[in-house]
Amino acid sequence: MLGVGVVLFTETELLIGFFLPGDSLLFTAGLLCTGTAGSGLKLSLGPLLVAAALGALAGSQCGYLLGRRAGGALLARSRSARLHEGARRAEELLERYGYAKAIVLARFVPVVRTVPNPMAGALRVPVRTFTVW
Repeated sequence: MLGVGVVLFTETELLIGFFLPGDSLLFTAGLLCTGTAGSGLKLSLGPLLVAAALGALAGSQCGYLLGRRAGGALLARSRSARLHEGARRAEELLERYGYAKAIVLARFVPVVRTVPNPMAGALRVPVRTFTVW
């Protein structure tokens, strides 16, 4: 169960975590909670849900804080046109859909869910709004 929390933390916090199989892992862990697996391994649903929620929430908050502290400097020093274009598009989407809707919708897109956390920090989305949504 700790592994589930760690994978979800990494998937939502680190930009390199986008390739991790968080959705597949949650599905498999859920099946192991039913006790119908032939291997005899049975997980407890309550602790699994707590580990998954804490891992995902802690990861998104850490990603936000990383973006808040280092994102502006990274954007200012970077000469990458792709990075600046991505930041511009993210800012447009946040303005078009509003912070709440953009943050919630991004959580459901597997590869994209890693990017909004540091980007929201770098673009100075209010902490309270980011945390609530």
